[in-house]
Amino acid sequence: MTAKADHCPLCGTPTTSLRPWLAMPVDAKKRAPVDTGSLVWCDSCDLGTTLRQPDEAALLAAYDLSAYYTSGVSHMPDVRPGLLDRVLLKCAYLNDSGTLMDAQGPLRRAPGAQSVLDIGCGNGDFLAALAGDGRRLVAVEPDPKARVVAASKGLEVLPGTAEDLPDALAGQRFDLVTLTHVLEHCRDPLKALRSIRDLLSPSGVLYCEVPNCGSVYFQTLAQISEMLDVPRHLHFFTRSSLTGLCKAARLTVFDHNHHGYTRHFSTGWRAWENQIHSMLAERGVASPRRSLINSLVLLARSARVPPERKYDCIGVFAKLAPA
Repeated sequence: MTAKADHCPLCGTPTTSLRPWLAMPVDAKKRAPVDTGSLVWCDSCDLGTTLRQPDEAALLAAYDLSAYYTSGVSHMPDVRPGLLDRVLLKCAYLNDSGTLMDAQGPLRRAPGAQSVLDIGCGNGDFLAALAGDGRRLVAVEPDPKARVVAASKGLEVLPGTAEDLPDALAGQRFDLVTLTHVLEHCRDPLKALRSIRDLLSPSGVLYCEVPNCGSVYFQTLAQISEMLDVPRHLHFFTRSSLTGLCKAARLTVFDHNHHGYTRHFSTGWRAWENQIHSMLAERGVASPRRSLINSLVLLARSARVPPERKYDCIGVFAKLAPA
């Protein structure tokens, strides 16, 4: 493998000087070994990163999956819940006040937006829901399969990434740019945010959402967490590190959104994470295991904590910083 980045993307500290954090020797979705699963944590930035990133060929191969959310196909097993499972899920639901970001969320923060760019649009559902009132909708997506699905919904879809934007966007400005579950896939997230900054109109708004590694859920289960997703995820954020990256890109965060709680306690989610546990056990790696009892403990520990500690996703709304 060829290293593509060897430093904390925020402060620049070499990864070899950062604190060893997690060892993830298997790509769970491909059920195959991976040799770039050594992760380190920058305590000063509150940000995790890979010690050594996959090369281009390995990273491309990691996305060659029969089931992946960008093409609208779930990899979660379908497990029928028992009575106690349903009680657990109901208790989680009653303690869940997170808000899944829908079309109206960004529009409330960017009223009057007439141009919207969604980078990493996946299957296009989120962007398509923003149609109406004469808005121009543009999407950027690196996955050819996902582009086909998104284009079938009438969207203008361009090939590219946040770090390597299509030439067709040069000189354009947008009132709203959305970046949901993309930044963790970027080799250089700061470069990505700086590129996006140049696409915002003077009053434009960016919505950026990532997995929240500061959640009790993630910190309890880490290696088996669905949100880890090595090697597709290259960086791992908390509320403070995401805000810090925005500041470094000369963006000012003015609002937050949190969601992702009840699903941790579903039978399918728990069964999938136990499959990851089994893959690690086969390789002699100790990891947590989901059970009804420890799921109840997780619920008790996380039900009353602040949002940045409770939910598995954190989103920020940001504007151009004052000159």
